[in-house]
Amino acid sequence: MKIQTTTADFLIEKCEFDTGCVCIRSNSQDELFRFFGSLEINLTQDTHFTYEVRACKQEFANALIVMVKEIDYSEFSEFSLGMSLV
Repeated sequence: MKIQTTTADFLIEKCEFDTGCVCIRSNSQDELFRFFGSLEINLTQDTHFTYEVRACKQEFANALIVMVKEIDYSEFSEFSLGMSLV
């Protein structure tokens, strides 16, 4: 799954080592630290998703909650419900 925010891009994949975890990669070390500061951030060989953390699904869910709470809905003002049904 890909998630794009105004400050970073994230790629979320299943963890090959542990089914209870996910691997979160990003182009922003700062954003990974902000969401997963207690976890080890590693460098990857990927040129776009340069940093990664492995997090349990609950830690990832908590980060998603924070991401959703930070959405600036004023940026969606040009769209309306009527337009989305077309």
